[in-house]
Amino acid sequence: MQARLDRLTGSGVVTGYGPDMDVAVLGHVVQAFTTVEVDQPARAAVAARLRAVPQILEAHVVTGPGDIWCRIAGTSNQHVQQVPGVRRSTTVIALSAVVPYRVQPLVGEVSGLSEPRG
Repeated sequence: MQARLDRLTGSGVVTGYGPDMDVAVLGHVVQAFTTVEVDQPARAAVAARLRAVPQILEAHVVTGPGDIWCRIAGTSNQHVQQVPGVRRSTTVIALSAVVPYRVQPLVGEVSGLSEPRG
């Protein structure tokens, strides 16, 4: 097992060993996905402001509708609506996670170490 972890770390697949955390236990019981529209010349500045907001768990520049998609944790529905410096956004509230963030099944599939599907 350790040799496999060492190999995955050495190849850059494993990028960290942080703990998995439940933000609801921290009082942030609402998770939402927000599509942010920004003026393209200001995208880098908006991204920097988004990085400074602790409630933004992740943000990605995307193609299609919107410019940046954010996953936000908040203490209430109103709390997740407060994204500073945004011209326009669309927010949807996550009701539950049917597949939480994961990568282990993909790593198993790619490395040939996955469980056989039945």
